[in-house]
Amino acid sequence: MAETATQSKRFSIIVPTFQRRDVLIETMRALAQLETPWPCELIVVVDGSTDGSAEAVRAVPAPFPVRVLEQDNQGAAAARNHGAGEAHGEVLLFLDDDMVADPRLLVEHDAVHRQGADAVIGHIPLHPDSPRTLLSSGVEHWARDRHERLVRTRGQLSLGDLLTGQLSVRRDVFERAAGFDDTFNAQGEFGAEDTDFLHRLLRSGAAVRYAPGAVTYQRYVVTPEQNLRQWRQGGRADAVLVRKHPDLLPEILAAHRAGTPSGRLLSRWAHLVPSRLGRAVARPVVARAASVADGRVTGWAYTRLRDACYWRGVHEGGGVDLADRAPVVLAYHAVEKVDDPVVGEWCVTPEQLEQHVEALTAAGFTFVGLRDVLDRSRGRAPLPPRSVLLTFDDAYTSLLDGALPVTAPRGIPAAVFVVSGQLGGSNRWDAERGAVELPLLDVDQLRRLVEEGWSLGVHSATHAHLTQQDAAGLDRELVQSLADLRATGLPIEPVLAYPFGEHDVRVRSATRRAGYVAAFALEGPRHPRTRRGRYAWPRIEVRRSTSPQALVATVLRPPRAPLAELERDARGIARRALETVRSRIRH
Repeated sequence: MAETATQSKRFSIIVPTFQRRDVLIETMRALAQLETPWPCELIVVVDGSTDGSAEAVRAVPAPFPVRVLEQDNQGAAAARNHGAGEAHGEVLLFLDDDMVADPRLLVEHDAVHRQGADAVIGHIPLHPDSPRTLLSSGVEHWARDRHERLVRTRGQLSLGDLLTGQLSVRRDVFERAAGFDDTFNAQGEFGAEDTDFLHRLLRSGAAVRYAPGAVTYQRYVVTPEQNLRQWRQGGRADAVLVRKHPDLLPEILAAHRAGTPSGRLLSRWAHLVPSRLGRAVARPVVARAASVADGRVTGWAYTRLRDACYWRGVHEGGGVDLADRAPVVLAYHAVEKVDDPVVGEWCVTPEQLEQHVEALTAAGFTFVGLRDVLDRSRGRAPLPPRSVLLTFDDAYTSLLDGALPVTAPRGIPAAVFVVSGQLGGSNRWDAERGAVELPLLDVDQLRRLVEEGWSLGVHSATHAHLTQQDAAGLDRELVQSLADLRATGLPIEPVLAYPFGEHDVRVRSATRRAGYVAAFALEGPRHPRTRRGRYAWPRIEVRRSTSPQALVATVLRPPRAPLAELERDARGIARRALETVRSRIRH
């Protein structure tokens, strides 16, 4: 304590705090045990606390200078900036007030900085003395998974890793970045200022590294009520964040599962659920989450409730453009000129396909692949606005000479759905109706499409009318066809296109049981719109008579239910889901 506060330091430790005196004192006592082979200092910024935090900090002995700065409640960003402005260290180490430091914390950060890092984040496992609740169990799993992933990827950071709970940054780098943007939580709210700061650092070219040996144990004492409030505030903050950094929108949508069915429902309609109904259903979920450390039903219910709070906050913050809209899926067949009264209308020429592609590109559409669409459905990655997937049923050989010359030069991925019992054969199901026979691709020809970036799916075993099959027939058409195609060694996606676009509840259930992850239907004059979902994804059927202008008009204005109907359905779905959750938790 003999050195003065103005002497140059290697590290300045900055801890913002608000109304958590007891947790803060434990953090202080751990910091007093740090290995400090060079001068350092501790700056605690009391952000409007009225619980005696400032006095308690001054009473904790430490082997290095400790300063307490007090300010009105302005939020974590302003508190960190205040502390940084008063710091004398070469490196600023920001810690949350619930981080109990390992003695080697500074040494580990210093080692990574001396290897050329501009900023360093560390490992933040759960403190063993944290109350055992559903939330703390979640934090424990998250911290372990995060650590393992960052070690495995050698510190490859994702959006969720941009945290300031434990962050060190060279002071000159911090100053060039102009510190934290305190407009995110100027009212003392939670969220986004850390993501914004580290995103700006990364975008500037700063070297941000992970130090697995730099450990602070988070003493997690946040209650479910506080956590839900944080998620709502975080939603408001993310709405601001996306307006500032539009490039972060895809990652934010993916992080909050905006591409999953429940995510799409909550992101669009959570703010319409009456507050009184939401509070009534939340009470038993919150009580259960505070009293148990595990439980599948409780975990599912609390996660949905938390997501609803987040999306309500996003709406309150001005909303975001949910660019991750469902892709438009087009269904083609053969790509050649066929003058036949039975199938000719469903065969476009190569010139027509090229005109369709050019018209869609001019209208601002982006072509995506089947795997991109599947990833979106699983919530892994959103799609660009105006995404379109090209699909081709039956696997005609004309795809090689008619479609591939259109898609390959433009880097367009596509998907073809194969009839397993007719590899290298012909369209016998049409020939039986008097149509001209057209040749189908064999295994080697399909492999060439795969090499050009195409995906392969299933179109049944014999192109049968699935709604007319008995159980054995469905098993042959669905299970055996998938097995037979996989036996060829081709990379088959477990996705089905219903022959003739025909399906019903029995067929959809059989498709799910057969191991398919999704199935495509058809929409068009011959196929009135029925239900939608993962096992009835709609495709727009493209015919020879479809002009480029008509196609663009159709995909820009796909069939939709009226807004009032959607809102009414959303309210009803939300109410029934919440009532089910309440019933399960009671029993």
